[in-house]
Amino acid sequence: MPIMNRLQIIAVWMCLACFCIPAKAQETASPSRTESRASSPRKLALVIGNSEYQGVNRRLKNPIHDAQLMSQTLLKLGFEVQTHLDLSRAEMGKRVSAFAASLPTGATSLVFYAGHGVQIGGASYLMPTDIQLSNEQNVQLSAYPLRRLLDEVSAAPSAVNIVILDACRDNPFQPAAPVRYRSTGPIGLAKTRAPRGTLLAYSTQPGQLAADGKNNNSVYTAALANTLLETGLTVEEVFKKVNALVRDKTRDDQIPWYESSIIESIYFLPSTPKASSPKNSNELKGLEQLGLEPYWRSPFQGMDLDNYEWWKSAEPDQPPDWHLHLDNYEWGKLSDYMYSREHDSKLEDIPPWLKRAENGNVIDMTSLGVLYRDGSIFYRKDKNFQLPPNHAKALYWLQRAAERKFALAQLYLANMYQRGEGVKKDNAKARQLLNEASKTQVPDWRIQAVSRAFEND
Repeated sequence: MPIMNRLQIIAVWMCLACFCIPAKAQETASPSRTESRASSPRKLALVIGNSEYQGVNRRLKNPIHDAQLMSQTLLKLGFEVQTHLDLSRAEMGKRVSAFAASLPTGATSLVFYAGHGVQIGGASYLMPTDIQLSNEQNVQLSAYPLRRLLDEVSAAPSAVNIVILDACRDNPFQPAAPVRYRSTGPIGLAKTRAPRGTLLAYSTQPGQLAADGKNNNSVYTAALANTLLETGLTVEEVFKKVNALVRDKTRDDQIPWYESSIIESIYFLPSTPKASSPKNSNELKGLEQLGLEPYWRSPFQGMDLDNYEWWKSAEPDQPPDWHLHLDNYEWGKLSDYMYSREHDSKLEDIPPWLKRAENGNVIDMTSLGVLYRDGSIFYRKDKNFQLPPNHAKALYWLQRAAERKFALAQLYLANMYQRGEGVKKDNAKARQLLNEASKTQVPDWRIQAVSRAFEND
């Protein structure tokens, strides 16, 4: 049997934070804005995404995108996230050891790896980008053992450990391999027993492969990122739902799997208790004697804020400063909606954005600003179109929205001033915009994504 046929390759994933990440290893810490969170058990995450492998046809397309999505999702959930890209074996060992050593007593840890992997002799190995494949012995010496990662994390005093492997991706080292694989042999990662207090999740069953994906994100990572943000699901319920979503999406070509030794009911995002309302109007009698005045409350209360179609038509009917009255939950939903616009916009979206932006819609102003800042490629059946970055137009729309005190526009604009992107670098202006945005209930991860840039400046 040829040596290369005995090298069973897979792929796995992780994620990053908000505005940008460099092409090499980067560490991102996300401190809390409120002292009340300090008393809660800390949540720490390590994200590793390996893409730039040496050799023809060995590079993976999606690890960077999945790493960005997963890291941002974890930041939303209150994790302190460390994200590292394209690591050598020495760097992988160093980062894992440092992460495990940093875990405090009672913490929740999460490790998400994206990249190639290999199974040899029933053991699983994660592949650093500097590995040179020649024979099985070389892989065992040069790759990073999954067991070592599990041992280091499980030896820490953390209470709960979660290891997620978006595995296994198609094997670029085997010639003429099909896009999809089934259980025709000992391929993919091997089954590994989860240590005490640990959940180990694979994007497909041990010994099988899954495609790297045609879009920017794998089916598994996309489903996981969405499900993690649902309230009221235990850790195991999250992965059960993800498994069902992926199986349905791939028609059982990809069957995720997880093993857990966690006994307690752990939640990524616990349900928020609903505030009780007055039983009847009699409880409100006499309040007018206190000199109360009408207070304008967000009309979004009670609305289906997960319905993005509703957001599109909501704002034109609201007062000009409607966004100054949003609470933290509403800001979170609006932030999710804006994020979906940034990543799922279509060519036909732009004309209505322009029209509504001219009429004062800050959502559309901000969306146009981000679109012009980054540029975009629109794929269509008949013809593809490219919108090159245009910093002048980006600044125009973001400044208009920022002048109306729209916090997300202020943060995007602060990021451009801090980086000197399309405008003269101005840290004072950037901090001013950041401070203004911080006065609202905009999600912490949005604030932290900008404030961390000053730490590295």
